[in-house]
Amino acid sequence: MSYFDQAHPTVLSEPVGPRDHIRGPGAADVTLLEYGDFACPACRAAYGAVRDVLARNPDVRFVFRANPRSHLFPDAEPAAEAAEFAAVHGKFWEMHDRLFESADGVGKERLLQIARELELDPAELERAWAAGNERPAVKAQEISGWHSHVIATPTFFINGIRFEDALDRLPDAIARFKRLAAPLHAVFRDARVESTARPRRQVVAIGPHRVVTDLPADEDGEDSGPGPHDLLLASLGACTAMTVQWAAEKRRIPLEHVEVRLTQARTAQGHVFRRSLVLSGDLSEADRAQLEHAADACPVSRTLTGEITIETRVTVDPAVDLASRESFPASDAPPWTTGR
Repeated sequence: MSYFDQAHPTVLSEPVGPRDHIRGPGAADVTLLEYGDFACPACRAAYGAVRDVLARNPDVRFVFRANPRSHLFPDAEPAAEAAEFAAVHGKFWEMHDRLFESADGVGKERLLQIARELELDPAELERAWAAGNERPAVKAQEISGWHSHVIATPTFFINGIRFEDALDRLPDAIARFKRLAAPLHAVFRDARVESTARPRRQVVAIGPHRVVTDLPADEDGEDSGPGPHDLLLASLGACTAMTVQWAAEKRRIPLEHVEVRLTQARTAQGHVFRRSLVLSGDLSEADRAQLEHAADACPVSRTLTGEITIETRVTVDPAVDLASRESFPASDAPPWTTGR
């Protein structure tokens, strides 16, 4: 299974955490994680490709976890422990790069030489090997790899999903995950609220639009504009209609028109918003059910929590002339809208 199969991905068992070795921005949208072995020729070959990908994508976070294949490479575990030793002294990535770039392998003599080059104490490294000081850290990374079904090195995960393609497709995969993350940064117009001389009256500016919001007279206002619950009611209605139309387009449902009617009432439990959807078109019962589900899933519906309850009723308006359709006068509202 590959990362293209979103329904059945192989996922990372242990999320990236403070014990990990991380290179790049901490709040990156895309994290590339490698389970690697400093003594593995395939990992050495992949090092250059990863370095190039990160150079072209400085906004990508890179995480390295050791997975020494000691049964294949005798130098694997001492090298992994040397990297952990360097990490204790704040030089993990310097050691990481030197190990993969070493043309003379990663035997213990070479590891001691690299330690000297990084101004680390070779004698201290030898004592760490002898005492097994860094072995638990390496073993913890290796175990996390087992739990993530890592059976060979290098194995890559992108945002927690295992990358199963050829290494030359890694840049394409990174680009794909960046595109998936792009909507997270969609910038909407900001809203600014300014108070006025009247305590209950506020001026709301959204982009080029301005609206006055107030409270009714019986709530110590002057009713010079819609109140906060009125604006929330309007947001719920607009979001509902948009989401229902979007769902109909996506599922090719023959929806001709949607009208959302809303009221609000106070109860002992708090505010209740009542919502009625009038759907026009040659709709089956299954169509109606799908559009009702879409209404309940609209972002504003899912956001409203706490003391506000949303009740929804859906009806299908038969195909009749617009002139003959029933009106919804405020003076003759159906009993289900009265809050009683």
